[in-house]
Amino acid sequence: MYDRLRSLNYPVKLYIFIALALCSVISTLWIINVRLPSGGRPYFFIWWNMMLAWIPMLLTLLLDVIHCSWRRGTRTFMLWIIGAGWLFFYPNIPYLITDLLHVFARYPFLGEQRFWGNPYFWNHVLGMLLVAVLGLTMGVVSLESVRQLVQRARGGLVSWLFMLAVLLLSSLGIYIGRFFRGNTWDIVSAPSQLYTQISSIWADTLQRTHFVEFSGMVFVIMLVSYVSTMCVVWMGNSRRDEWHRW
Repeated sequence: MYDRLRSLNYPVKLYIFIALALCSVISTLWIINVRLPSGGRPYFFIWWNMMLAWIPMLLTLLLDVIHCSWRRGTRTFMLWIIGAGWLFFYPNIPYLITDLLHVFARYPFLGEQRFWGNPYFWNHVLGMLLVAVLGLTMGVVSLESVRQLVQRARGGLVSWLFMLAVLLLSSLGIYIGRFFRGNTWDIVSAPSQLYTQISSIWADTLQRTHFVEFSGMVFVIMLVSYVSTMCVVWMGNSRRDEWHRW
């Protein structure tokens, strides 16, 4: 099992997840301790969103363990079950970028014309921006890990199509979560309500346009984040190969 895990970049991958966990704690503590003049904590809910984001992260590691340790028949079945759970929960990771809106909804502007000159404003913005950037980074790490498993099973082309499909479905999930306040477990607990929400998008022209524009922007953000991160990874791999040749 250990040799199989090494072929999936362990223990380096485990170190990456530990580092991301520490970053999650730091960013969450920062933003939940940002206070309003009244003393209230307007972003205390972030701990819940971060916890939801870590469910697919942990499922990513579980998929690797199942891939490397279970027998072939049982392994395939479990990979499909856990993989479906990962796919359903995955949008919770990039969903963190939409929490940026809470800064503009909850920050006490108090009629300031140059509010951006107030350090207090930047404490709100940068704290939430850190959460958003971390969400994108975690999303890339989780998706790339699962894509590599798909590549091993079905080849490179299928794995890249899988990546695009996940990002497209995640854009839909983020839209439903943000504007319909839907939850991942609604897929099981309230499927009819979820179907009604999705159907209503196409029933109204204005809402359909809003959905296409918003989901398209989110898709582009996630895709650019993925590609730019992978460029850094590929550049690092090429440099490592150069060192090996020396």
